[in-house]
Amino acid sequence: MDQGLDPAMLLAELKKQDEWAKAIIFDEDLNVITHKNCAATKEELTLYLKAYDVRDNTIGAGFVLLGEQYEVHRWHPPLIYGRRGDADVGEGISLARGICNKLNGKKVYLLITYELPIVSARAVPQQINFYNQFIGELEKFDIKQQ
Repeated sequence: MDQGLDPAMLLAELKKQDEWAKAIIFDEDLNVITHKNCAATKEELTLYLKAYDVRDNTIGAGFVLLGEQYEVHRWHPPLIYGRRGDADVGEGISLARGICNKLNGKKVYLLITYELPIVSARAVPQQINFYNQFIGELEKFDIKQQ
């Protein structure tokens, strides 16, 4: 029997990620499973569902989270990431998508932000490990078909 994801356990694990400023876990139906400092609206989250559809559209539009605009400069499914700010003050953002067998194979998203001096080279591997350990398996993409 499918037990689903445990929101309380996931929140406890998110809180341990002290280098992440914000995080939200949601599924393909826009059900928020849990979040840390990130009470995003369904309207904002809807745009993330289309982020993997067309590279140029995603890079062109960027991401909006809690009313803040982020530039997207890396589109490497299952990861898409970028940042806002400059070299002195800034915040990175990274979106990961995978399959959650605990939710009958639904797509589940993990969106994180991280503030300087934390950079994507540090935060994104943490995100990958978190996803694979606590949520499911990151999706496999064939870029040639995108």
